[in-house]
Amino acid sequence: MSLLEIDDLTISLATTGAPRVLVDGVSLTVDSGQMVGLAGESGSGKTVTALTALGFVPDGATATGAVRLDGEDVLTMSKKRLREVRGTTVAMVFQDPMTSLHPMLSVETQLTEQLRVHRSLSRRAAKARAVEMLELVRIPNPSKALSAYPHHFSGGMRQRIAIAGALACEPKLLIADEVTTALDVTVQAGILGLLEQLRRELGMAVVFITHDLGVMNVTTDELYVMYSGRVAERGGTRQVLAAPRHPYTRALVDALPDAQNLGHPLVAIPGEAATPERRPAGCAFHPRCAFAEDRCRTEVPELLPIGAGRVLACHVDPFAPADGSATGVLLDGRIGS
Repeated sequence: MSLLEIDDLTISLATTGAPRVLVDGVSLTVDSGQMVGLAGESGSGKTVTALTALGFVPDGATATGAVRLDGEDVLTMSKKRLREVRGTTVAMVFQDPMTSLHPMLSVETQLTEQLRVHRSLSRRAAKARAVEMLELVRIPNPSKALSAYPHHFSGGMRQRIAIAGALACEPKLLIADEVTTALDVTVQAGILGLLEQLRRELGMAVVFITHDLGVMNVTTDELYVMYSGRVAERGGTRQVLAAPRHPYTRALVDALPDAQNLGHPLVAIPGEAATPERRPAGCAFHPRCAFAEDRCRTEVPELLPIGAGRVLACHVDPFAPADGSATGVLLDGRIGS
């Protein structure tokens, strides 16, 4: 049994007209110690999908399907059970530490509260554990840092403190939502290295959410590419990025900057990303796809296996190799083809 199993998850928001479907039939699995990536443009459903692992569903929305966390369906848990699970079995690090850390509370208060609630530790024991966690995420002078407030730290340090808080109760699964987006490349590399180190040392599984495929390439084992609330393509990260099969995945790869050819203009994806309120019929990507056929405009493609543990939702499959072999190479950490 996988640590996290999401099975045919659909999240719909009631409106005055037809229900607005935020997530449409998504299934994914995460095993212990595995780092799984969710990639796609803003609004593709990555964060909404991941939040269900903590039992969070948007206000006014209904969720169907199953979200099994360590064998228990999160969608049917009581509020009491959800409070027990959050922070202990699953924890989350949010994109912006300026909003996820309370500006008016000291670091000590924010790190020790959950330890006292979930682990029933004394104030002294909780403080000692908080110091350990700050040491783990490489915060200088952790004892002194406990008495400080978030605004005393840089963005990278705040993100490390947020990670320390998420890991305080030793969760089995960590959800990292765009944790490096607002950081410079040096700090970004430090955060990514820290997550990989903690995964190895603690045996923790990680769901890594980002639109940055370059980051995905060096961090995750398995990759789910999402578009308009659906999974477009899934497989081993290096296999998917070296030889993308879905036109959307290929477009994301082609849009990456190429450090080896700085004079080459970026390739933009035409049009705008489909939103839940403006999702076209058939394949949601078809208005932006150069390979779309009549069938793409009327029929939603099924997610079907294409070999080697990969699945694809595309009627056309324009990048299928003629001999069945993979194509593409990885160039110095950048995805190329």
